[in-house]
Amino acid sequence: MLKPYFRNIIILVTSIILQKSFIWLISISQYNITPDLPFIVIIYIALKNGKLDALFYGFFGGLLIDILSGTFIGLCALTYTITGFLAGYLRREEDKYLKKYYFPVLVFIFALTGNSLYFFIYFQSYSIVFLEVMAKYVIPDSTYTALISIIYSVFPRSKSNVLIYR
Repeated sequence: MLKPYFRNIIILVTSIILQKSFIWLISISQYNITPDLPFIVIIYIALKNGKLDALFYGFFGGLLIDILSGTFIGLCALTYTITGFLAGYLRREEDKYLKKYYFPVLVFIFALTGNSLYFFIYFQSYSIVFLEVMAKYVIPDSTYTALISIIYSVFPRSKSNVLIYR
């Protein structure tokens, strides 16, 4: 009963460790563009397991990232929780949205939503225009996160070879 939950936590924590330790290897540091690996995992969990699981994993993963970052505690937890919950509404039994073409598009849409919320709150006290934030941070990060999520499409899926089980 608890085995899938432990597996999801291990995958989420592993993605957070990769995000915090090795993301510089694939980031475009000249423009400060990085993919969000834990976000991809949370969206996958939301589409696979539903909105309540996404609430838990989004809050847990976001809070862990906030604690490890040391900046603005709770902001990442809030955005992961909200976007995971919204993505969980698209859950279907036949996993229609986890097929090759839908998943990166949905990751892009929810990354736009989550990044918009995150950067809107983060840059609230700065004198920076929201359109500038969208052009510099939200759209590039969301696009790169969606491009990285295409890797999921490369792996074959069968009942015995699934990334996260339910």
